[in-house]
Amino acid sequence: MKIGIISDTHDNLVNIRKAIEEFKKEGIDLLIHCGDFVSLFVIKEFYNINCDIIAVYGNNDGEREKLKEMLKNINKNNTIADFQSVEIDGLKFFITHGHYQEILDLAIASKLYDVIIYGHTHERVFENIDNTLIINPGECCGYLTGEATIGILDTEKREYKEIFL
Repeated sequence: MKIGIISDTHDNLVNIRKAIEEFKKEGIDLLIHCGDFVSLFVIKEFYNINCDIIAVYGNNDGEREKLKEMLKNINKNNTIADFQSVEIDGLKFFITHGHYQEILDLAIASKLYDVIIYGHTHERVFENIDNTLIINPGECCGYLTGEATIGILDTEKREYKEIFL
């Protein structure tokens, strides 16, 4: 399975549209958004993704109930919460925005997960700690680092591909 990974979109419509086109080109089966959509108007851009979305709230996401409702318009199975612990393609995932560092650290130390995905820092991370893949796709918005990035995880090969927008 190909999973698109995105975080910290921060209302950058140009980069969100580029990301969605890249995900479509890559033929992703699922999208994970690690939080900080920020404004509700950006959710309509994700109506074009044509796959389920698993998302977490970021520290800059207000209007939580409306955000949840709008994601349900994409597909009834789309979910959003502060943290997500899900099984995908036989792998155990923990997904968070990352602004609660102690929870992220505990998830990594627990060794309960095959893949841990987070955002918040706007810094790209891909590492293997005790056979757990730790992924931060960086920032889609490109505001802090000057590099707008997303990623794709191939669950079968356990390979991660960075994409610069």
